[in-house]
Amino acid sequence: MIDALNGYGHKILDGISRYAQQKPEWRMAFFDRENHELADLVKTWKGDAIICTAIDDRFSDAAKHRDIPVINVTGRVESSSLIDVIGDAGATGEMAAKFLLGRGFRNLAFVANRKATLSEGRCSGFVAKAKEAGIETSVFQSSTREEGKLDAWLESLPKPLGLAATGDREASMVIEACWRLGIRVPGEVSVLGIGNYEQLCELSSPTLSSLEVDMERRGYEAARLLNHIFSGGPVPEDPILIPPAHVVERQSTNVFAFEDEAVVSALQFIRENAFRTINVKDVVAATTISRRSLEGRFSKLTGRTLHEEIWQAHFDLATRLLASSDLSLQEIAERSGFRTASALVNLFRQRFGVTPKEYRIANRR
Repeated sequence: MIDALNGYGHKILDGISRYAQQKPEWRMAFFDRENHELADLVKTWKGDAIICTAIDDRFSDAAKHRDIPVINVTGRVESSSLIDVIGDAGATGEMAAKFLLGRGFRNLAFVANRKATLSEGRCSGFVAKAKEAGIETSVFQSSTREEGKLDAWLESLPKPLGLAATGDREASMVIEACWRLGIRVPGEVSVLGIGNYEQLCELSSPTLSSLEVDMERRGYEAARLLNHIFSGGPVPEDPILIPPAHVVERQSTNVFAFEDEAVVSALQFIRENAFRTINVKDVVAATTISRRSLEGRFSKLTGRTLHEEIWQAHFDLATRLLASSDLSLQEIAERSGFRTASALVNLFRQRFGVTPKEYRIANRR
């Protein structure tokens, strides 16, 4: 019982479908009606288990009267009558902050949604990661629909600013506010959403970068949990938390905030060329300073060596391709700078402790 029209429902359904294809003995019934109708169906539908997108207490109240597993795949409702397979909100906020910090931002802000349960966890994770870097985060807690307050808050913040929002809708409203105010995105404010609602992200002007929270894996794990319960396994007492995947970069964060032009040029070159085999000499050639000077300045500002940054870019691209495509290992190796499948396997195992195949199985979307 999934709301398929909320921008993310189709990804959850893809994950459920992918697992259900392994279970030909299962008979699936799909309902995508209005939320109040879905809540009524939780109470009355005749079946062995339910996966639903619970958004309010009507769902948990209905589940109390059932003696079948009712799995909730949203983070909006907390109830002992629901089995939760939801996103790790704290880890999501941390990843968003880590991304903006890696772009060189020392001024950070977060737009929360006071009506969304998951927003608090995402905001807390973001603030905590920023604090580790010695940065205090400015948080906007009011509704983004209050344009006057949002505008005044944005104008008051120091620039350049790295800003994350608890969801893509909130992030797109920030982009609109910046347009009203004449604030350049990403020149003055770099905006990152959460959720990767692809249609909304692509329709934003500029297009919106967003953190993929892996809704497809959430659906897959919910279906797999049902099989575990059907097989006599215990019902988990605590929520099953699905970690975020990665940032899908678009125009709204296409900037580095470091004041050192050589370091920015090096970072841009590395990210733009992660698909091929490059080395430190190639990166130095993309700047106008000596290797020794660049290496010293780069390490001081980013906390990483050029060599480490190059390999990080290769691994970031490889992991995205493993999780989101059906490409062979050789094709992935060629597209992410590893050249051969054997090199990818050996280096991947050294870095992550698992093979690319094992990573793909665990993170497939």
